[in-house]
Amino acid sequence: MIKTDWYTNKTWNGKIDSNFEDHLKRARGANNKAAFLQIQGCLLLDNAQPNIQAVGLAILSRLLEDFPLEYSSILLAQEKMGDYYLRLHQYEKAGQYYTIVNNYCIAQNSRSGTSTMTDLKLAETMLNSNDEAQLETAYQLLKNYPVTLLRFTAGKYYYAELGAHICDAMHKKEEGAAFAKSALELLKTANSPLTKNKTNSGKKLGERQCRTLQEISGG
Repeated sequence: MIKTDWYTNKTWNGKIDSNFEDHLKRARGANNKAAFLQIQGCLLLDNAQPNIQAVGLAILSRLLEDFPLEYSSILLAQEKMGDYYLRLHQYEKAGQYYTIVNNYCIAQNSRSGTSTMTDLKLAETMLNSNDEAQLETAYQLLKNYPVTLLRFTAGKYYYAELGAHICDAMHKKEEGAAFAKSALELLKTANSPLTKNKTNSGKKLGERQCRTLQEISGG
C-alpha cells in the first residue's frame, strides 16, 4: 500500500514540515509536486486553528507562485482560498480568487476541476460587499447559472437562499419570495440539516436564516 500521509496532514508542526519538504523534494514532475501542495494546503485550511490555516494559505500561495501552469491543481487551490476568505468575511479577496477561477472556466467552456459553483460564490461575495453597483452582476451570475448542475439538496438550497437574498436586496419582491419559498421547502424535505446547528451559536444562526427567508417569502 502506498503511503500518502506525508501530504495529507490535518495539523502542522516542525517535524511534519521537515517530513513534508523532504518528500516533496523527491517527488517527480511539476504535476505531482503541484498536486501534493494543493492537497496539503487545502487540508490545512480546514483546520480550526488560525495558525494552522496560515500554513495552509502559505502552501497554496507557494503552489500558485511555483507552478503557475499546473491549472488542475491551481483551480482547486484558488477556489479553496476564495472559500477561506469568504468564511472570514473578506469579500474583496474572496471575490478576486473566484473571479480568476470563473474567468478560466468561461474561457475553457468547462467547470472541470472546480466545485462547479464558483460563479454563485462570486455572486455571494458581491451581495455581501454592500456595494449596490455589484448587485446587477450578482443577479446575472445567479440567473445564468445552469441549475441542472445542482444535483444535491445542499446545492439547491444554497442557490435558492442566495437568490432570495439577491432579489430582496434588489427589491425584486415576487422573485425573491419564490426563491425564499423554494429554500424553505428544501429545508423541510432535507434528510440532513442544511443550516449550521452543531453549536448553540450555529443553531441560532440557522434559526435566524429561517426567519429571514420567511420574511422574504411573505410568510
